[in-house]
Parts: sequence; C-alpha cells; structure tokens
Amino acid sequence: MNRVNIVGVALLIALTGCVTPQTYPNKRTLTEQNAQAIGKTNIVLSENLNGIEKSWFQKDSSQAGSQYGLLGALVSGVMDAIINSGPAKRAQKAANEMAELMPAEALNASLVKQLDSQIPATDATPRAVAVAGVSTVNKILKPDRVDDMLEISTSYTLSEDASTLRVIVWATYQTAKMKYVTPYTFSGSVPKSELTGPIYTNVFTYESPHLPVPTLTPQLEQRLIASIEASYQNESGVPPAVDSKEGKAMKKEVDAAKDGKLTKDEIAIFLTREWLKDGGALLKREVEGAHAFAARYIAQDLSSVTIPKFDGQDEVLETLPDQRTVRRIGAQTTSGSYVSSPGNLTSFTTYGNAVSISKKQTDSDKALRDQVRAEKMKTTKKR
Repeated sequence: MNRVNIVGVALLIALTGCVTPQTYPNKRTLTEQNAQAIGKTNIVLSENLNGIEKSWFQKDSSQAGSQYGLLGALVSGVMDAIINSGPAKRAQKAANEMAELMPAEALNASLVKQLDSQIPATDATPRAVAVAGVSTVNKILKPDRVDDMLEISTSYTLSEDASTLRVIVWATYQTAKMKYVTPYTFSGSVPKSELTGPIYTNVFTYESPHLPVPTLTPQLEQRLIASIEASYQNESGVPPAVDSKEGKAMKKEVDAAKDGKLTKDEIAIFLTREWLKDGGALLKREVEGAHAFAARYIAQDLSSVTIPKFDGQDEVLETLPDQRTVRRIGAQTTSGSYVSSPGNLTSFTTYGNAVSISKKQTDSDKALRDQVRAEKMKTTKKR
C-alpha cells in the first residue's frame, strides 16, 4: 500500500501568512509535583501496524495541468501514473521484502525487550518516575486513549535512496487526574494548544549510518536496466505490451537508466539489497540499536525536570567509539528532543513525499479492521 506523507507545512504557513509561528518547544517536561504524584507507572507500546516503510518521491503535476482545463488535468494524471508506476512498484517490493525479515510484530517485540531492560531493579537509585511493567496495545482493536500510563508509538522508514533507516519513537503521558500547565510566558493570550493535552511528551529519533552510494559503471547500468525490466514482468516472467501503460512506463525508466547518472530511486534498487543481505543482519542490528537508544533515553528523560528553551543550543550527551553522537536538541520547536546520529556524515538524506507499506501488513491490518467492523455490526443488531 502506498501512502502520501503530509509535507511542506512550514511552506504552507509561509504562503498563507495566516498562522502565527510557534515560539515554544513541543516537548513537555514532567514537573516534580506530577512526577511524584505518578511515582510508578506502566509503559504501553502502541503496536506498530505498518512495519518498515519504504519512502519514495511521488510526482504530482495536477496543479500545473489544471491551468489547461480538464484535458490538461487528464493528461497530467496519465503522465503521473506512468512516471510513478516504477518507483511505486519498487517501493512496494522493498517494503514486502523488509516485512519478510523484520515484520511489525518483531519490531514491537524488540522494543518491548529494550524497554523492559530499563526497568530499575528494586535496589536501584530511586527515580522521580519508575516503571512497573511493559505491555502492548493494538489500536485497531482498542482505539481508546491510553490514560495514566506512558504510551510509546513508533515509525520505521527507509530513505528515498534506501541508504538510511530512520526510527522515530514518541513518548506521551496523558491523564485526566493532572492538568498540564505551560512553563512558558506569552505576551498575549496563551495558545489553545498549551492549555490542554498530555503532561509529558517527547520524541526520540535514530538515524542509521548512511550506506555508500554505488558508482555507476557500464556493468552497473546493465544490472539497473535488467532490474527495471524484471520489475515490470508478470508472475510468469512476461514483459508488458509495448503500447500498454506499463510498457510505456518501463521504456521511460529504461531510457532514463541510460543517461549516465543514478537517481535516488535507482540507487535504492541496489542499496535495498544491502539491508536484505545475510538474512537482514544489518537491518536487525540497526533496529536493535535504535530501540536501545530510545529505551535508555526515555527512562532518563522521565526523570528530567529541565524545561527546553526555544532559543537554546544543542547538547552532546554521548559520543560512541564509532563517532555516533546522541544530542539533545536545544532550539526551535524540537528543543528537548533526542537525536542519535551516525558519525562522519558528509551528506543529508531525504525521505520523499510518499511511503509504501508491505502487502502482508496491509492485509493484516485490513483483516483486523474488518473484524472490528463485524463485531460492531453484531452489537448494533442485538440492540
């Protein structure tokens, strides 16, 4: 399944000019009073239902075509379908392959294990907040808000060129027993978003080392063309008809593969293989590293009483032997959040504007939703 991400929010704000820029961090710190009132809590992992998503760039020229009326919109739609066909298929295939080696249930079990390891022993130094236990909840089966417990949720995304795995972990504590009181002062009225909501929330982001981009050679170009052609063949190995939409899309991609340079989508064809080698050893290692980082710093952050500043500075908390650093962000809306970055970075990576989710996971989620819908219908009929 393909899903379009919401991107360009900052650009939208700039264009509309009708939204006041946020001047306070998103992170919410537990006050000493609230932490003491909580004392000991449970952690509930909201089960990841998407698995490892493969991001890609989906082209949309509908706005450009709309200026030429209905015909322009139709032509743009056809062209976009042809252009996006190959990247969408490959992203879907990559997500399917990732799910075979590291399905969503394995991701959830790995994080639960790491969170469990952070539960302090009975003779450990007392913290402001201790963890009593870790459990999971499936939000399709139980969509109600988690109350009086620390709720954890996650996302796992392979970059547009497949060079990097990004893991984001959100931690939130909501309770009807305590009210959030903003620690910030405002020249005018307090924003509505600062009057309600969780008493604690933060974000923990892990980025894997970046895989090296392959150098294009004549041999690699031939492999690229073969891979593109194979991706368009049906289950019997038959290529699409030349005049079909699929055939035109394949020709367009094959022609592009001969231009002497690699696009991010083409790079992903080769780098996805690196994540899958040796039974997904690299993939599993990075997932474990991401979970260990998140679990450790969630446990520490729960006991922190530091109020993040909008105009502060990043703080390096840890530097590992491989030069990986853990930073606490010090400025803007992400101030107070934690980021684990690989060492010796020479370039940034991008995550496109769309993601593909494995068919296995999509089918599983649909089956659960159908089950919930059927149970609701039974309950309604009984009434």
